[in-house]
Amino acid sequence: MLPMAKECSIRAAMKIRALYFLLPLAIACGSEKSGGSGSAPTTPAEEAPAAEEAAPVVGACGDTEQKPEVFGAKLTANDRELTPLTEIVKAPEAFTRKDLLMTGIVRANCQTRGCWMEIRPVDDRLGTPITVRFKDYEFFVPLNSRGATVKLDGRVEIKTLSAADVKHLEEEGASFSNKKPDGSVEQVEVTASGVEMCNRAKK
Repeated sequence: MLPMAKECSIRAAMKIRALYFLLPLAIACGSEKSGGSGSAPTTPAEEAPAAEEAAPVVGACGDTEQKPEVFGAKLTANDRELTPLTEIVKAPEAFTRKDLLMTGIVRANCQTRGCWMEIRPVDDRLGTPITVRFKDYEFFVPLNSRGATVKLDGRVEIKTLSAADVKHLEEEGASFSNKKPDGSVEQVEVTASGVEMCNRAKK
């Protein structure tokens, strides 16, 4: 009987030793799941920034060494003062029927032909965008213009888009947050005669 008792003692000692090593692991795993005492609660990872927001924010075309791409007519009096987009959005009536020089970042553009684009202020990625169309549809911009820096000559207009026009533009990639009950939209638009584009992501 003595050998059997000795064997039982050895087995008991082995179980105790196993528990000794496994107990700290169990406590550690439990702490990770619960966050542990005094630890900050875990939060879902932030979504990766959209392509436009991930683009480097740079100054107006001409402030970089890159030669700009030109669409439409060459910009006239390229050294004249820029009109801030924020000022145009704030009081568009004060800028209508005037030839203005402005700059911005392309937030979105037509994904069918490149016949329009939305630009936002260079230094404010959450700034209110302005829709840009092109004079007499004589030129378009590349479909992958999103995120590029643009400088343009244009005239400001205040337009009411019909529900049909809104639907058509949405099919091309536009979005509207200010629809009226009948589906129409009133918005500030710029008709550009020429555009200089820099930092376009060419694929």
